[in-house]
Amino acid sequence: MSTTKEISLLGFVQTPILVGDPDGCIVYANPSFCDIFCGLEGDPVGQPLAMVFGGGAREAVLAATAEVLQRGKAARMQIREGGSAFTGLCSPIEAEDDRVGVVMVLLEEESDEEHLTGLADEIAEPIAVAIQAMHGLSDQLRGSLLEEQLELLDRGLHSIETAQKWMRELSAAIRGGKTQPGRFDVANSILRVSERISQESCDPIDFEVLMPPNLPRVAGTTVVFERLLTQLIRQRIEESREGQPLTLLARTIGENQAKSVLVSVVDVPGAKRRGETGLPPDNLQQGIRQMGGEAICVEDSTLGRVTAVRLALPSA
Repeated sequence: MSTTKEISLLGFVQTPILVGDPDGCIVYANPSFCDIFCGLEGDPVGQPLAMVFGGGAREAVLAATAEVLQRGKAARMQIREGGSAFTGLCSPIEAEDDRVGVVMVLLEEESDEEHLTGLADEIAEPIAVAIQAMHGLSDQLRGSLLEEQLELLDRGLHSIETAQKWMRELSAAIRGGKTQPGRFDVANSILRVSERISQESCDPIDFEVLMPPNLPRVAGTTVVFERLLTQLIRQRIEESREGQPLTLLARTIGENQAKSVLVSVVDVPGAKRRGETGLPPDNLQQGIRQMGGEAICVEDSTLGRVTAVRLALPSA
């Protein structure tokens, strides 16, 4: 099913992973899975896959496992454990005697607070853009508008600025009055974005993701980061020279102890397809800055373009 070397590499992955044999029994559980799901019960090897999960999760695991082992098809499931929600990705793997085993990867989902914070930030962005546009329109047309038109314009500006004020109040209430962003698993977010990009493209994309298995959590919000990264990659794909690959890299920065995580998008822009500026998109710079990080862009005539996003680690 898998070599000892391949299995041992999973021990360094922070995401919980299970490997099951064709009979639905566990042959490997990485340390992350044991820490989250097993507690003091110890090594789950030899137990049926569903039996290491509690309550309603067992039914979901049984259904997903049956889909993989009996039909050889990948399956998804949703479970909860210890107050956290997980999305399970179950895939078939080749086993002995031409039978099929299963590998199960459990991605932790964001909390309700993180989700609401992300939605509030997403709503706040178009409000800010609308205010800027309304002020620009007001400056251009104020001298040529009738009094009634000026009143309508001022009323609209006042209303949208009030909406922005209450959106800030809502964001503060969701965060419990704290101004610091939350924290999220950047590795899981990168995997979700790469899967989304791959699925939405009709034409095959030469798109590679390179990152270590043990990236720390970073400060910010999953919804906001994934939206910004998705927008950036879509833009870079549109601007890239035809036939050139696009690479997404992630690594920690810091000598003895990680101080931040650097996520980089590397592409080779086409001379006639790219935008006028090599700077990161404004929305990316603003969004990452609000999360306590920064975005920069470096270009080389030979190597191409690197758009780097530095994400701060959560404060203690």
